[in-house]
Amino acid sequence: MTTATKAIDDVSARFQSYLDRHAAHQEPMESATRLRQWILDHQDDFAPVMECDLKTCPKVVYDFSRNGDVVIGGTSDPARQTEVMWQQLKDANAPVGIGRYREDRVCYQSDQFKTDGEARSQHLGVDLFAPAGTPVYVPLDGVVHSFADNNLHLDYGPTIILEHNPAPDVTFYTLYGHLSQASLEGLYVGQPVEKDGLLCHFGDFPINGDWIPHLHFQIIFDMLGKQGDYFGAAKPSEWDIWQSICPNANLILQMPENVTADRSGQ
Repeated sequence: MTTATKAIDDVSARFQSYLDRHAAHQEPMESATRLRQWILDHQDDFAPVMECDLKTCPKVVYDFSRNGDVVIGGTSDPARQTEVMWQQLKDANAPVGIGRYREDRVCYQSDQFKTDGEARSQHLGVDLFAPAGTPVYVPLDGVVHSFADNNLHLDYGPTIILEHNPAPDVTFYTLYGHLSQASLEGLYVGQPVEKDGLLCHFGDFPINGDWIPHLHFQIIFDMLGKQGDYFGAAKPSEWDIWQSICPNANLILQMPENVTADRSGQ
């Protein structure tokens, strides 16, 4: 057995263990409860990821589900989408728009997002909408785990994943997607990054995957062998497993608004 084959087998076995634990009505990822609690207990230790204080600044929380009235992705025009959204934010005197965690999104219903006939349509991160070039800051000391330009249409575009090891037996990752191309320049795996330091900038379409400029921010507890890329949405039928692996990013962002869709994704 090759090293690569063994790694794939190990990941498959680990994910199967999550499925088995869920079937037994247990937390799918055994360490997830402990890791979530560590983040909750240390929320004051996290720095803001944007210049505006997400705990207090005005925001527009969007609904991109089938019940929503705002369209993103798909075959729609990102330039027109951006124009409409920026006007809405201006009217609300809000520096940032929010895309919700757990939302079942219309834009993820295409074949590109389907596995075994079911769309990976429930959002695993929180989106922060602001103009291209908006700086992004490191929330907690860590190192660069991996990075890549995921340059397919409606993919992440330039992406950075950080690894955080803030305490013994505490390891988790944060993902930053839809960045500028320049954000990847000079990076190397294992590069130290300091809390509150400048990490990257929001990208523009089409470089950012051809989306309205925004940051996809996601917490990950198990990289499942991935490098520079990760699942940004889950099948609704597997949501309970994936929310164990990728908890609500608002644990770090700490916005008081309701930025989480209901269990049905609405």
